Amino acid sequence: MPDTQTDPSQRGGPSSIALVNRSEENVITQASDAFGTSVGDETIGLYSGGNVRGFSAFAAQNVRIEGLYFDNQGPLSDAVRAGSTIQVGISALGYPFPAPTGIVDFAFRRVGERPVVSARTGFGDFFAPFATVDAALPLTGSLDLNVGAGVEEFIYPDGADFWFVRYGGVMRWRPADGVELTGFYSRYDYFDEETTPVIFTASAFLPRRVARNRFVGQDWADWAGHSQNFGGMAKVTRGGWRIGLGLFSSRFTIDRFGANFFASTRADGSAERQVLLGRDQVSQSYSGELLVEREFAEGPRRHRLLASARFRRVDDDLGGFAFRSLGPGTIDVADPVTEPAVAFGALTRDEIGQETGALGYEMQWQGLGEFNLGVQKTRYRKEVRAPGLAPTANEDSPILWNASAAITAIEGLAIYAATTRGLEESGTAPSFAANANLTLPALRTRQVEAGVRWTLAKDVKLITGLFDVRRPYFELDTDNVFRVLGDVKHRGAEISLTARPVPGLNVVAGAVLMRPRVTGEAVEQGCLGERPLGRVGTTLDLRIDYQPPAFDALSVDLGINYTGDRAARIDNTLFIPERALVDLGTRYRFRLGRTPAVLRAQIANLTNVFGWNVTGGGGFQFIASRRFNLSFSADF
Repeated sequence: MPDTQTDPSQRGGPSSIALVNRSEENVITQASDAFGTSVGDETIGLYSGGNVRGFSAFAAQNVRIEGLYFDNQGPLSDAVRAGSTIQVGISALGYPFPAPTGIVDFAFRRVGERPVVSARTGFGDFFAPFATVDAALPLTGSLDLNVGAGVEEFIYPDGADFWFVRYGGVMRWRPADGVELTGFYSRYDYFDEETTPVIFTASAFLPRRVARNRFVGQDWADWAGHSQNFGGMAKVTRGGWRIGLGLFSSRFTIDRFGANFFASTRADGSAERQVLLGRDQVSQSYSGELLVEREFAEGPRRHRLLASARFRRVDDDLGGFAFRSLGPGTIDVADPVTEPAVAFGALTRDEIGQETGALGYEMQWQGLGEFNLGVQKTRYRKEVRAPGLAPTANEDSPILWNASAAITAIEGLAIYAATTRGLEESGTAPSFAANANLTLPALRTRQVEAGVRWTLAKDVKLITGLFDVRRPYFELDTDNVFRVLGDVKHRGAEISLTARPVPGLNVVAGAVLMRPRVTGEAVEQGCLGERPLGRVGTTLDLRIDYQPPAFDALSVDLGINYTGDRAARIDNTLFIPERALVDLGTRYRFRLGRTPAVLRAQIANLTNVFGWNVTGGGGFQFIASRRFNLSFSADF
């Protein structure tokens, strides 16, 4: 399990993630902690990009590509993306200019010493087929190319499905020692994506249990569009100087938009069917960062000075939706109707501009500890031009800062504390809000944390931490507008344990014990409960991978994830019960002649647990049932 958190040369994800071929991918053995790791199409850990200590790092736009700032509007294809790590807690120590909500850092694919063409095929959830081909090609001694393409069907827990194609590539050129230039292109095109209905109950009760894997929405209320990302990076290392430059474009389109709802659902499952339709929704961003670092030594002390300049420009064309009621129905009965003729309204233009300058300092004192300090000055502007209304705008220009310190005087033990102030995005309003899909304003956030990292043995590492994260709280108001209704604080503890107790056995275990609370006038007046909607207080996650030394062609893996109860209504009169999900998998490694190959099988939700998730605004969707995945990968 690599441990590269405090090594600046490894920022952008451990190199072991970027170098793996398809037949070598194993997220459990390649995870360095339990806080969140993605390798290929598998993800484990307490956190993900959409949930870091209860908040979304993606929505907050805390995204990096190999250490450089990136405004992400649409997903990156795994034709270019090898994996990602969550930078939070002590793993973010020494990371330039951390963020209160954590950072998702993507590692792109790299080329090894010889050409490799990887083929992968099989079926995913609910027997959805896929096929991909990726090539890692060292073209010359200084020029490399990773390129890939694939086609896949995706099936949702309720049987809604769609097809997509993905393609892209990464080219790296090293014209001189210490110089690397990288260019990449990534794209998804998705077609006829049926949308899972969102269920809203008439009062404080959960929808009755229904059969899963059966689509009951309207198949014409679907999505189609693309996600496209491209850009370039330049990294130069000369003596004690390290310079990184990244320029990126990210675009997500919904050429055709549809959403299915069951409103005023009663205990017997009867409801009012509704759809929301739209066209030509576009989110486009341009972003980049220049990061300059100077490192020098002074006896036992190593100093690092940092300077950063970042920018982003986001242009959204959203809204203009048409709402239609389709009459009475039942939440588990398919009742297709003819698509109604609708007239779409004019789109709302949403423009965001932000520039940030930052200075940082880090000092590492051998045998004693380290200290980090960063100061940022950011200028943020947002203008909204809605049809028929006067333009509205808001600006902010705060000074933000971060500070951290760690004591490492005792061998194998690090004690750290940190605090961070940020200006973070808040995502978009849900599709059923009056301001559906519109980008919410960026607001100030803050975090304080402290903890311990203890290396008990060579292959046993324990991380414990306490955190307190605070930011404004968005929810639906009485007029169905998704807006700030108070403040929310997530205070808690997190634990990560990674170990290889015996040869062939890898263990990644973690826990989050959190107390999420909402404060403000709405809570005092009884309009809101203290528990924020959908936030889980307790999460336990265990992942085990065992590869018997006597028969290392075979490995088995086990995953157990427990989540505590969560508020299902903003007034806290309804809660979704706790649940535990079990996954079981295996890998069989073999050779086809000289070609290494692996057969991967997995059963997810082994015990077929039924449960509900709650969306922003209080809608319900059920979790996926038991499902079987099978894939075959070979590296030629």
